Amino acid sequence: MPTRIKLIFVSKLSIIIIVLLCSKSIHAQRSMLQFKKGRKIISSYWEGTVIAFQLRDGEWKKGVIKKINEDSIYIQPSVVSYKLIGTDTFTFNTMGFSIAEIYAMPKRGILIDYKNGSFQISRSGGHVHWYWIKSGVLFRVGAAAYLGVVVANGLYDKDYKITYKQLAYGAGVFGFGVLLKHLYKPTLKIGKKYHFKILSV
Repeated sequence: MPTRIKLIFVSKLSIIIIVLLCSKSIHAQRSMLQFKKGRKIISSYWEGTVIAFQLRDGEWKKGVIKKINEDSIYIQPSVVSYKLIGTDTFTFNTMGFSIAEIYAMPKRGILIDYKNGSFQISRSGGHVHWYWIKSGVLFRVGAAAYLGVVVANGLYDKDYKITYKQLAYGAGVFGFGVLLKHLYKPTLKIGKKYHFKILSV
């Protein structure tokens, strides 16, 4: 009889310990950060996921989320260095940021990478849909090349005459490219339209 009571006690104790461990595990994943457009969820973040954002001074930050509080997040930045024989990963100290400090988020497909000592938008990676057209790079480069050829022909060929129409055409296309550059925004600014919401799970 004492042995049976002992076994029942051990079984109940084991169940209590398992329940406590499960509740602790659930409690550890208590917060989720949602980036929203109105009521629509654009993306969700929780501890262990990577997030990139821009501060009000224009500086980009990127790292693994270590903790989410009611009004702030803590991230650990890391940098991957590519070498001929492999890669090295360098991690930095965990940094805390208030949600109010976040000025903008990158648009979908925009890759934030570490280059020349800071995090910045990568033009060579990610899925930057139609970047070369949207930002006006294609128009500016094409117009500059066209004007270069026209001027070179005028300098080296005495019979070739540069017309006002050619110069106006090249300048117009280049100006259009400059306009697109100023209008193109690779970020979503935090405000009334885009905002964050922290959920407790």
